Amino acid sequence: MERMAHLAALLLALALMLAPGRVLAADIELPVPTAIIYPGQAVLDRGVEQRKFRVPGDRLSAYVVEDRMLEGKLARRTLLPGEPILLADLKMPDLVKAGVATAIVYRDTVLTITSVGTPLRSAGAGEVVRVRNDDSGVIITGTVAEDGSIEVSTR
Repeated sequence: MERMAHLAALLLALALMLAPGRVLAADIELPVPTAIIYPGQAVLDRGVEQRKFRVPGDRLSAYVVEDRMLEGKLARRTLLPGEPILLADLKMPDLVKAGVATAIVYRDTVLTITSVGTPLRSAGAGEVVRVRNDDSGVIITGTVAEDGSIEVSTR
């Protein structure tokens, strides 16, 4: 039954977003924290419950609309009990930590070069980070990959 309610809410949200020229509001249940969640804390570890809100149709896509959207996510800023959660308030956990050596990978069509580097800041998958090559001392920029390595390119 709960799954059907979530599906109905998502379909309503989609219909409101696609309505041409109208900014309608939807009464929808959104997950909200049950306690204060501080930056860096896992949202689901602190607990969430459903609460009904009226959200303008053109703003609905900015909110977390179901609990599974919170899986594995950390708070980017302090989240207050009973307040809806914006997608911008969430982040994935850092895969690389500032000052901790990690693999640097350069891939070309026929060539792969790996090295070890030290990230200058912590970052999660898909984030761009500066990293010091431990062999040369040169600081380069790369993107954190899902496996925790840092991929660099010449582009």
